[in-house]
Amino acid sequence: MKRFIYDVQEDGVVRVMKPTLKDVAKMAGVSLGTASKVINNEGNVKPDLQMKVWDAVKRLNYHPNAVARSLKSANTHTLAVLLADITNPFQMTLAKGIEEVMYQHGYQLLISSTKENSEIEKKNLKMLYEKRVEGLIVCTTGKANDEIRAIINHIPVVLVDRPVVSLPVDIVADNNLYGMELLVRHLHELGHRRIGVVHGDPNTVHGQIRHEGVVKAFSDYGIALPPELQYTGLFTYEGGISAAHYFLDLKDPPTALLSANNNMTAGILKACRNRNVRIPFDISVVSFGELEYNWNLITPSVTSVSQSPLTIGRKAAELVLKRLNQEADEGVSHILYTPELKVRESSGYVNASNES
Repeated sequence: MKRFIYDVQEDGVVRVMKPTLKDVAKMAGVSLGTASKVINNEGNVKPDLQMKVWDAVKRLNYHPNAVARSLKSANTHTLAVLLADITNPFQMTLAKGIEEVMYQHGYQLLISSTKENSEIEKKNLKMLYEKRVEGLIVCTTGKANDEIRAIINHIPVVLVDRPVVSLPVDIVADNNLYGMELLVRHLHELGHRRIGVVHGDPNTVHGQIRHEGVVKAFSDYGIALPPELQYTGLFTYEGGISAAHYFLDLKDPPTALLSANNNMTAGILKACRNRNVRIPFDISVVSFGELEYNWNLITPSVTSVSQSPLTIGRKAAELVLKRLNQEADEGVSHILYTPELKVRESSGYVNASNES
């Protein structure tokens, strides 16, 4: 049952107040300092006095003010995570990895999103810092570098998924350039030469890197990449649908589609299914990033390069903890995980289109 302290004013108005530490001390018959020591697990207090304090806490239903305690100790034990898109399975798996590590060390998480908007990122960076978080893990748009530079002078910041090497911060990400090269190599080995590429958002860090990776790989393997075989899908499901319709409506459609992320890949599969296009018999599809993180529900299963969201999240959290505990090296760490090609049902030899 909740208990309250009633304060009768001179004008007869009764004010209901939440119980304070002073009320706990009064009921327990101890000093304010003793009550504080018991509740904050500080100092040596006799067992009988501890029992009196905890009994008073229970009877008054007293709850310590976490904000006030953090102000006093200058320690909020809170970490902020700024994601790009909380609806993307990759991002949520990344957050899960961070959570696993930080909760083991008694930290709470504040999770927010940029929605791939640099103005929202700047606003949220300011908001999270003002909440006095002890560290930040950021999936940046790449357009809030000045704001990040201002923050790193006060708390540790780790960038995940989107490496901005000009910033003096720890970075944990997949090797995007190598991942795109793996996809192009796979299609080349299957005999595909007319390949449609669905690019991501060119205004984002990983959009630019993956674009660079695919252009370089096409050049290395001697594959033509004319403008008509490129479509900007902006990393969205809807963008993937539009891209598939565009390529399938060409007079000479490509024999394969290479998608720069899983959201767009899902859209491509949806559009192909609606048009009764058989994958991989009519067209092959490969993806940067997997669609099935925990369950194999997609048919056909998609050939993709693996990403490491859980590992990235865990490593980012470990780096933040090392910075907080002053265990990290003076320099920054740039950790890039090597993707692996996982060949599944959605890719086949170019002559598969001639099969019945």
